[in-house]
Amino acid sequence: MYPKFKNKPACEGTETSMWFTDTSSYLQEELLFKICQSCPAKNECIQYALEYKVLGYWAGTSEVIRKNLRKKLNIQGKSVIPEWELKRA
Repeated sequence: MYPKFKNKPACEGTETSMWFTDTSSYLQEELLFKICQSCPAKNECIQYALEYKVLGYWAGTSEVIRKNLRKKLNIQGKSVIPEWELKRA
């Protein structure tokens, strides 16, 4: 489930594997951060990434950063997997 943003994300067309990792560190985090800083969809992206517990690097933030932001802002964070799908499993 990926969002459709009003503005075209700066990451569109980049190598997807850069944005996702199975560790908490990103090999090219400086580059990812730079891409996100100039992104016209950054506000939409961070709103989505905080509302949903998405994996990967979104709007210049890692999963750890977003977890801390959710806690600070008292945001629960929804699963990106629809509830009906969770019940079916």
